[in-house]
Amino acid sequence: MNEEQIKQEFEKIWDKIKELENKIFQKKEITTKERKPYSKKDYKGLAGGIRLIITEGFLNSPRSVNEIFNELKRQGYHYPQKSVSKLLSINFMKNTRILTRVKENKKWKYVLRK
Repeated sequence: MNEEQIKQEFEKIWDKIKELENKIFQKKEITTKERKPYSKKDYKGLAGGIRLIITEGFLNSPRSVNEIFNELKRQGYHYPQKSVSKLLSINFMKNTRILTRVKENKKWKYVLRK
């Protein structure tokens, strides 16, 4: 191999190294858990109703338990308000961490975690 061939091989290897570095160290956008799309069976029961209003974007802005309760009733999910409140705080806030809550005007409001 002459000097020119060695130089060309070195440049090829160098380009591959740079390409791999870019793939490895590429800045990724930090997001919450990647969620798979929900199927029809995921919308059953009270938890399914809350998943439905989340996918429709209802909880993109802060909403009180009463607002969520009324939206669920409008969608055909008729459950007691205490059940809605408990499911929001335990299942969707603590366990799956899909929602968070903020205090506005001395009232807690639930919103989708960003």
